Amino acid sequence: MLENNTSGLFNKPFGLNVKVPTRTLQQAKETAVKTVNNLWKPMEDYFEKADNVFNGDVQAEIEKYHRMAYSLGATMRQGQERPTFNVKV
Repeated sequence: MLENNTSGLFNKPFGLNVKVPTRTLQQAKETAVKTVNNLWKPMEDYFEKADNVFNGDVQAEIEKYHRMAYSLGATMRQGQERPTFNVKV
């Protein structure tokens, strides 16, 4: 559709009867399509990575992160002696 509208506009003779080549119009169209599609790519990537949060499994995600935090804390505390407070002095 874009090619039909622009081919007549750009291929009208001007100056020394110079015409824009058809391949140039095709490349301009391809570049415009790629540019517009790449505008939304970061947002698509974000939703793809965070899809399990946005599809209703929020509680499952919260529980998963709580388990990960507990597991990490338990691993870090492993082998360390626990501090005690002695009130009998």
